[in-house]
Amino acid sequence: MALLEMKFCILLFCTIMMFAKFQPSIYLDIHVVKIESGPIIGEENLNHFAFKGIPYAEANRFSEARPFSKRWHRILSFNKFGNVCAQYDHWTYGFHGDEDCLNLNVYVPKSVIESDELLPVIVFIHGGAFMFGGSDFYGQDAFMREQNTILVTINYRLGILGFLSTEDEVLPGNLGLKDQVEALKWIQRNIEAFKGDRRNVTIAGFSAGGASVQLHYFSPLSDGLFKNGISHSGVALNPWVMAENAREKAFIVGKSVGCKYHDSKKLLRCLKKVPVAKLVSAAKIFQPFLYNPFSPFGVVVENDYANAFLTDHPQKILENRKFKPRPWITSVTRDEGLYPATEFYNNKTLKQLDEKWNDLASFLLDFNSTTYDNQKKLEWSKTIRKFYFDDERINDENFGRLTKLMTDRLFKNGFYNSVVLQSSYSKTYCYYFEYETEQHAMDELRNTTNFLGVAHGDDVFLVYNNRKLRDYTSDEKTIGQHFIEMYKLFNQQNIVRYAGKQIEASDGSTVQCMNIGSSSDYSMKVLDKSFGEVDFWKSLNIPE
Repeated sequence: MALLEMKFCILLFCTIMMFAKFQPSIYLDIHVVKIESGPIIGEENLNHFAFKGIPYAEANRFSEARPFSKRWHRILSFNKFGNVCAQYDHWTYGFHGDEDCLNLNVYVPKSVIESDELLPVIVFIHGGAFMFGGSDFYGQDAFMREQNTILVTINYRLGILGFLSTEDEVLPGNLGLKDQVEALKWIQRNIEAFKGDRRNVTIAGFSAGGASVQLHYFSPLSDGLFKNGISHSGVALNPWVMAENAREKAFIVGKSVGCKYHDSKKLLRCLKKVPVAKLVSAAKIFQPFLYNPFSPFGVVVENDYANAFLTDHPQKILENRKFKPRPWITSVTRDEGLYPATEFYNNKTLKQLDEKWNDLASFLLDFNSTTYDNQKKLEWSKTIRKFYFDDERINDENFGRLTKLMTDRLFKNGFYNSVVLQSSYSKTYCYYFEYETEQHAMDELRNTTNFLGVAHGDDVFLVYNNRKLRDYTSDEKTIGQHFIEMYKLFNQQNIVRYAGKQIEASDGSTVQCMNIGSSSDYSMKVLDKSFGEVDFWKSLNIPE
């Protein structure tokens, strides 16, 4: 009898739990949100709810995304990250991800649930050279501690699937950026269900995500979808953003995977049938030196094709002021070029780079596709080496010179020129990050425990805490907190302060940034053209 009673109790418990799974509203502390697709619940955390992997759009291969069409009536749970987009990854030099990847995550403070107040919204666009990465790499804990902001992180198509272009109406390009537009549209339609204010949306991004933010300022498709933006360590004028010879690259990809056509339509039909891993991994044929150039597929000018994201080069858009003036914050770290230079330190790669500089420099510094004139590329390579190394070898002892070279070329130059041009027409603010964190965003690429510099992303991960990093020091937490306060004030009032101190706008002739050295060391600093060796790089006249 006791055994029968026990079996009955177990059966009753299982029945209740099964019912609870499909009727989560029986738990009074679980928050149900009704979005356009149907009712959802997320993951409950100490001070916030996390709604992960919500689909915002759907797309066939090489087609523009369209709003997610499926609907449901029962409550569905979104408590796990969705697929990252299919990619050939720098960290692993391998393929992973999925084509079904257009999803986003929404993080909502618990304090807003019983309030009628709508909170400001931060939309974060991940980095990864338009080639790799995902929204699950960036954490929400620092934002959620303050209980005053809703954070949304998004996935978008990458590499060949997101940025291949035949430079005609068959495949104009920029699909990954158009995915971002669809995510912003979804937010406009749905964020109020999470108690977010759709009129107070700030877009922020890191690296390729930062460049994406500035590009949204230039796109007619993004108009009305955000209020202002923040670009960390990536701007539209960085040399790795715009793709050269995109049409030629598309047919080279085709040939490499067995689609040997010279007609755009036939090429596209064939590419749609290629296994995804084989197609995406074809990107490596454009990277003869490790993962360089790190953005073989990027943004293109679409001319006047239907639904074009970008109709002119960013340089011309800025020079001709053909964009809507909105406040903008941008930033750069002292030693940005540690991505990708970190990977070269303390191994045979530096010796290879030293001995084969004239062959490898154009790939490392992203000017190989800017011209077919090999003699010109050779001249640039020799001139650059002489300027940065004089007659010295490229080795561990001179690694700081290599870092400076890559920082100047790949990041600081575009940063400086973007601030000059955008600030002549629109409120533009910047900060320069020199604080030496105890661990670094580039640690996974390092071959040494030696301190190499203030790396690409060292500031960003004080805000969007990466789950692979250990707990932060009190100093790091303080700096991260200052950044979050800067975000909120910028979103609500278009005022830019760091640690209570006003960041003055640049004015088109003077570039002035908040220089951040530690939690207590920060002040305004004027940057001249020696920052990034602007005049030297301009003298080379490399067509970007």
